[in-house]
Amino acid sequence: MDSLTTGLMLEGHRVKVLTLHTYKHPFDPDALSADYQESTRIEAVYADTELNLRDAASHIVTGESYHLSRFHVPEMDRAVERVLREEMFDVVLLESIFTSSYIPAIRRLSDAEVVLRAHNVEHLLWEEVTSNMPKGPKKWLLSLFQAKLRDEEIRLLGVVDAVAAITDRDASWFRETAARHFKRKSVPVVSLPFGLDVENTPHSAMNHGPERVLHLGSMDWTPNVQGVSWLRDEVWPLVRSAMPHAELDLAGRHMPDDWVSTPETGVRVLGEVEDARATYDAPYIVVVPLHAGSGMRIKLAEALAAGRPVVTTSKGMEGMALVNEEHVLVANTADEVASALTRLLNDAAFAVELGARGRAWALENLGHRARAKSLTNHLSQWVQA
Repeated sequence: MDSLTTGLMLEGHRVKVLTLHTYKHPFDPDALSADYQESTRIEAVYADTELNLRDAASHIVTGESYHLSRFHVPEMDRAVERVLREEMFDVVLLESIFTSSYIPAIRRLSDAEVVLRAHNVEHLLWEEVTSNMPKGPKKWLLSLFQAKLRDEEIRLLGVVDAVAAITDRDASWFRETAARHFKRKSVPVVSLPFGLDVENTPHSAMNHGPERVLHLGSMDWTPNVQGVSWLRDEVWPLVRSAMPHAELDLAGRHMPDDWVSTPETGVRVLGEVEDARATYDAPYIVVVPLHAGSGMRIKLAEALAAGRPVVTTSKGMEGMALVNEEHVLVANTADEVASALTRLLNDAAFAVELGARGRAWALENLGHRARAKSLTNHLSQWVQA
């Protein structure tokens, strides 16, 4: 979201940012430059999104999507209405389905084009997550909410003016679904991957052979928990069997309390790191062990931008036109991932070459200004239509 905001401003557009912040993603104005705050006139509204079983149960009765209702707060409704009374906009960009509940307030006060920036096809993500869960009340409840998310994503296609999806796969789902359910309404759908400031990403360690393995990702996201649990419990013992001194670092916010370092297995739990970009600028192999989720993996993109050699699953690299053995190593089974990690730890020259090719790909494909210019071209067409 920050990359797109920055890119739009670099392209000369006037941008106003209204954002929700939560206990998982707090708003810290001190982390933003004064110029950025002045240019975006950013405002943040708090939403209490902590899971509440009583609220979840009530949504079963009402038929509403609990996933979405957690992000709707009256304070944001009032902020949207105030801003739209004070200013006129050509486009209102909704970052993800979780901001879609504010569409009625937007429509009441603005003739702007309402564009959904779809970070995922959310119901497909949760469908994959629940498929890996054991049978029980939690799986039943999440399956029910996943079905409500699907209904909401379909309904939205009849409400928004256009969709900018992060991957070709996601764009295809929105395009095909819109054609099937809204034959009388043509909903423009484009694929627009996210961008990064690749040129200024620290990469001083890219010429050093890897010494350790790293997973960096938020551990309050179920696909990450599932993937890292599999990495720790099934993949890593195979790596240690082949290389008894290999070491694995697990970093990210909201690390489970019972996840602790175990020196005897070579696993070190770092928890939340102060600077992700600085963490990647170290002699690591970065592993992305995802088996669920749609959209693009920002952490994978950041690792490529830093010139790190990467081992990922096929699911982990969805949305990026990466080539196995050229930009990353792709492995899907525990044996394959373990073999890829040991290969890179044993062959420093190949690991350095792989990281360099990955960074070259990121430089060519992930620049945030180019992504913003692509979006601008589409927005201009939609506004004029």
